[in-house]
Amino acid sequence: MRRRRLVAGLLLGLLLGSSQAFACASCGSGGDDPLILYPNEVDKIYVGVARATAFKNVDADGRFSTSGGPTVKDTLTLAYGHGFSPRAFVTGTLPWLRNSRQEATQTSLGDPSLAARYALVMASMAEPLIPQVQMLVGYKQSMTHSIHDSADLKTELDVFGTGFSEAKLGVDIWFGQLDWLAGAAFNLIKPLPHTYDGLRYEPGLASRSTLTAGYVFSTACKTTFGANLLARGSLRGDGVVQADSEQLNHSAFLTQDWLISPVESWRLSLSRQAAFGANKNTARSDGVSLAYLRSW
Repeated sequence: MRRRRLVAGLLLGLLLGSSQAFACASCGSGGDDPLILYPNEVDKIYVGVARATAFKNVDADGRFSTSGGPTVKDTLTLAYGHGFSPRAFVTGTLPWLRNSRQEATQTSLGDPSLAARYALVMASMAEPLIPQVQMLVGYKQSMTHSIHDSADLKTELDVFGTGFSEAKLGVDIWFGQLDWLAGAAFNLIKPLPHTYDGLRYEPGLASRSTLTAGYVFSTACKTTFGANLLARGSLRGDGVVQADSEQLNHSAFLTQDWLISPVESWRLSLSRQAAFGANKNTARSDGVSLAYLRSW
């Protein structure tokens, strides 16, 4: 039972972590962070709603099966960012979550997170082939119920997080000065150990890699698409490595941005988790999100 809870908790964590933001890491959505600021922005807000459906579990051998948990996951995400200079800014994110299965639903606040970015290299129209290069750090505090706290392991409607706080460090490279867009990002994620029912759980070190491409059709319309790879090492319980507990999730996304005023925009995103390639101990789902962004 403990091993089942360990693996199930990390499966859900991988799904929640990868479905929180559907757009790319390098095109203005921040990847794991839904909001980034451009150099001329001092304050910015993000309000987004997302829905994930068509869940299928993926086992250690990459085989699909029908999910036994919620069939619909809805997320309302609020984020705020403040720029200290054209090179540096911080953001805070708080999600509100709803799990549904048939007629039953449960809701909860999600795990809050903080992130900061600093541009080592600034983009310039004078040198369009020189990319923007940002370093980023972040922290997510575990506050919601996880599989380890669940009172209903059959439906898991009361499970809203991984049960583990996380720290991350990454780099983001973005070519955004031409009509054609391209970028790549890499995050190293360290989950912090936690003890449940006297057993010390220690998820493996994780990484998230993103490749992005896109095109600017006009000053008011931008389309981007790309892929993510989220990989996590083996899980340990009281120092013992759990067999076949590594995780892989190859996801794909498509994002459309519309600028409706100099300071306001809308973003529509489509995504699929476990969309291609080798996937292990994760879940497939289809996601759609709509977000409003405003800057000052």
